[in-house]
Amino acid sequence: MNPVPAIIFGLGFGYILYRVGALDFHNIINTLRLKDLTIAKFMLFSVAISAAGIFSLRALGLVSLDLIPTNPWANLAGGLIFGVGFALAGYCPGTSIGAWAEGKKDAGYTILGGLLGVLVYTLLQQSGLRSGTNSGEISLIDLLPFNAFTTAVLFSVALGGLVYTLDYWEEKRKEQRNEGGV
Repeated sequence: MNPVPAIIFGLGFGYILYRVGALDFHNIINTLRLKDLTIAKFMLFSVAISAAGIFSLRALGLVSLDLIPTNPWANLAGGLIFGVGFALAGYCPGTSIGAWAEGKKDAGYTILGGLLGVLVYTLLQQSGLRSGTNSGEISLIDLLPFNAFTTAVLFSVALGGLVYTLDYWEEKRKEQRNEGGV
């Protein structure tokens, strides 16, 4: 596989993260505190576009998706650990790398923490300490009665609707603050 397109898309996405302000700790914290939803709307819109694109390519037979077994308890624990780390550090994996590339030293600690987490997870997986709750390789497509492309389009439309709703809600909040401050 040729890594050049991945590098080009990664650099492009990093630039977009920079332009949106997603590499700034304060912007991320304001998003987590629901004070400024610009980054949340950007990420939801990115997922919507990516889902439609990936599943369009999959429907054409140009890409395949490799799924890992689903373990609800591991997903819950991992999600909680990720969420707490995200809130404490103010960076997620992608933004920490972008912020580190910008020269923000605090992002380096987030990267080291992420690498340590991956190491611990890998060691636990290899040691055989697995829960008996393996649900197999499932995805949203397996849970809905539609084909993959239709599911991706519906998911993308739902996320687009969520972005619109968040934007509307945020504008109403700004109007209320401006009316109250006058």
